[in-house]
Amino acid sequence: MDRRGRIKEHTAMRLAIAASILLATTLQSPAQQTRDRPSSSEQSQSQRISTQDFVKQAWIIDNFEIQAGRAVQSQAKDAAYKDFAGMIVDDHTRLNDELKNVAGRLQGVELPTKLDREHEQKLQQLTSARDRNIEDTFRTQQIQGHERALKLFQNFAAKTENADLKRLAENAVPILQRHLTQAQELKKTSGVM
Repeated sequence: MDRRGRIKEHTAMRLAIAASILLATTLQSPAQQTRDRPSSSEQSQSQRISTQDFVKQAWIIDNFEIQAGRAVQSQAKDAAYKDFAGMIVDDHTRLNDELKNVAGRLQGVELPTKLDREHEQKLQQLTSARDRNIEDTFRTQQIQGHERALKLFQNFAAKTENADLKRLAENAVPILQRHLTQAQELKKTSGVM
């Protein structure tokens, strides 16, 4: 076979493979299509969240923030990080106290007793970081966590019919927004922005 024949054959083979891949991805089974849908936690941001789920998630957020803040207060080198961590501890302690007060008046709503696996892992990642890495890890976790918390609290405040929890969520939003903004403004201690 001459050079042109091999090129044509090679091109035809590539086109056949590409067509097979395209066909396979467009003809997914119902089980595959279900797997590709957003998870229930992703959907919860756009759907109404139950009172129990909100209270659970809010408690976990507050308690993670308190524990993470305390770890950074004791291990960080940069004073700006220590100050920010102190504010996080103070604000989330107040938010958590208010949450416990409101949840205590609600029938059938229970507060968790420990962090979920995701937040336990994040706390472990933070506390095992050394030197300046704890500051960079904390900054990243604070930005990501407060972005998620803001969505949760805003969504719940907009959709709940419980006046006390609505007020709690609405009052928390500017605090969470301030935390997010300040976390974004912290300089990365590794020197890389």
